[in-house]
Amino acid sequence: MQIFGGQGERDQAEPVAPAEDPVERQYRYLLRTAPADALEAAHVEALAALPDEVRAAVLTTVQEALVAGQRLRPSDIRPLARLVTAGERRAPGAFLSACPPRARHELADAVVSSEAAFGLLGGYAAWDGSDPESADVGVANGGNHLAGGADPAALGKYLAQSHGQAASGGGAGF
Repeated sequence: MQIFGGQGERDQAEPVAPAEDPVERQYRYLLRTAPADALEAAHVEALAALPDEVRAAVLTTVQEALVAGQRLRPSDIRPLARLVTAGERRAPGAFLSACPPRARHELADAVVSSEAAFGLLGGYAAWDGSDPESADVGVANGGNHLAGGADPAALGKYLAQSHGQAASGGGAGF
């Protein structure tokens, strides 16, 4: 009988996950933290510099993993960049996990090295590898961050309720 961590458990080594490629890790950081417009510009620049066969692999991945861009060709660089950016924001990891390793590495290297990505790795050194909150705040609030980190859904609900009270006569004397 073994009690709490006996010798039998120590003999079973847990499999060690392979270390993530530094370039792909930086790319993943950019996908999670960079503003969408800067990220899309970096992808446009990167895709334009990649060989046709790598762009074709990226497009195939977008079509199969993100179920988008069915009518695009590898030469449709801007729409392809938009789909990679939007798809990875909507479903983090969906594109990355489906992309062939060589194409993923070449795309990651080209995006991280792009002029559009310059200055976007500011917080990378302190990043622990977990998926941070997206830096893209969208258009729902005019592109501005909410003061104090307020929840946009809660704010919308509050505004709708206060509008309903004012319209029904429960608010200030209208």
